[in-house]
Amino acid sequence: MTEKEPDLPELLRELDHPEWLEWPRHYNRAEVAALFGSLVARLEEGFAVSCSAEQDTQDSSEYGRVVIPGDATICGTRIVVCVSKFGSLALVCADNPGAFLGTGEAQA
Repeated sequence: MTEKEPDLPELLRELDHPEWLEWPRHYNRAEVAALFGSLVARLEEGFAVSCSAEQDTQDSSEYGRVVIPGDATICGTRIVVCVSKFGSLALVCADNPGAFLGTGEAQA
């Protein structure tokens, strides 16, 4: 980093909630829960299947995840959508997030 670049650890601390370090500043649990519920409903409607969902994950930057069963997908592999507490960020994965060592292994 150059002298003009912000101190990254300081910037990250500024983004954290002052009392609850696993939440971003200005985090609204009720709003995030409502958005997550809408996502689950849209996925269930779109795939015409009941999806399992975990939400409000404690001590994690992940708010929750939705699992679309493999029976409802074209390739027969479940789809997992992980939703972040930090903004409108999501990770869409085939099968099991974090279980693969790379794209090639995941595609295989």
